[in-house]
Amino acid sequence: MTVENTPANEEITSVVREFIARLSGRPDIEDDRPLISGGVLDSIAAVQMVDFVERTFRVEVAYEDLELLNFDTVRGLAALVTRRVAA
Repeated sequence: MTVENTPANEEITSVVREFIARLSGRPDIEDDRPLISGGVLDSIAAVQMVDFVERTFRVEVAYEDLELLNFDTVRGLAALVTRRVAA
């Protein structure tokens, strides 16, 4: 399933990008830059991302969502949120 570039998705991406920038201490993170596999963030940060998504967007991150693909980039995390919000 692909997520279209809708205004809602762009807003989600912006919120996620700002959170990742604060979490990483890098204000210029590109949307496709590998965060965990690239060493920008660690496993503790991944747990913080799950908490952020659940609290900010009021969605539940399911066990099957806990894949590197969903948390390794800003774009991947925003796509996960968009899918969960739509569900």
